[in-house]
Amino acid sequence: MKHFILSVILLVTSITFAQSPVGKRYKAINLKNGHNHTKYTTEPSDLIFKFAAYTTSFDSNDDNNADGKGDTWAIPEWVSYEVQKATFKIEKYHRPQWMTDDNLHKQGIVPNDATYAVSGTRKLNEVKIDYRYVRGHLCNKDAADRISMEAGYNTHTVLNAVPQLQWQNNGIWKALEEKTNHWADEYNSIWVVCGPVFFSQSPAMWLGEADEVKAAIPDALYKIIIRETDTGIKTLSFLFPNIIPKTEKDYRLYLTSMGRLEELTGLKFITNLSIDQQFTIKAKNLGCPTPKKRLRLTSGNNQKKLLTSPCKKTYNPL
Repeated sequence: MKHFILSVILLVTSITFAQSPVGKRYKAINLKNGHNHTKYTTEPSDLIFKFAAYTTSFDSNDDNNADGKGDTWAIPEWVSYEVQKATFKIEKYHRPQWMTDDNLHKQGIVPNDATYAVSGTRKLNEVKIDYRYVRGHLCNKDAADRISMEAGYNTHTVLNAVPQLQWQNNGIWKALEEKTNHWADEYNSIWVVCGPVFFSQSPAMWLGEADEVKAAIPDALYKIIIRETDTGIKTLSFLFPNIIPKTEKDYRLYLTSMGRLEELTGLKFITNLSIDQQFTIKAKNLGCPTPKKRLRLTSGNNQKKLLTSPCKKTYNPL
């Protein structure tokens, strides 16, 4: 969402590698855990929060759409994390009510759980399950649990979430999360960068009531998956409109190029690599149809065309 921002880095204690929680209900944040969540860098960044399982760049009151005015969208711009091969299993634990940054919430920059509640909708059978926007994890709990219970617990924060349709959150988005965790088991480590997309540079819809911090509802969500090989890296880039039909389960149909995601978000990915390496990687999967075209193909006789789309033909597993 940003085009020019200075990073704001939270203080990290150099001796213990432990970061002070940003609210009273967070578990201890231990940054010394053998993970490098921002090894493949994303630029620019805004309000940076470092957690054990991920790093998030959260939107501040800056100019997101180049209109000369400050914008507070109350969601992350990007979340970056490394998933490593699972080596132990976490016992089940009680998930907390979603947390926030207490100070920034008071300043009207970060929402709290009330923003996502949308008073009254949980009592309506028509919308209370699938047909409402919920807190969509960007770094998923299952990936974080591979580090520790505390790491998984601390994924339940609005610093790690955007408004996402319930069926998408529990459907195609979750399917790709599970596949990514599987790839981490297969290849030892996987890196992920994900976040929101606004097609017209400004939000069309918001979540929250008059007395709450309103959160911008993304038009789409992106996810970039990175794997290291002996000769460099392999990547997959996805773009999921935030209104995918409930019956759609095949995430391969939403492959795109990293270059296209840069155009849509104003971000630059894998900036730690050379320009030549970036150019080659970011051009991959350019033959995929646009999300708009794919959505037009998801009904009636066109379903067959969708299933034979260029994205499926060019899909290369990590």
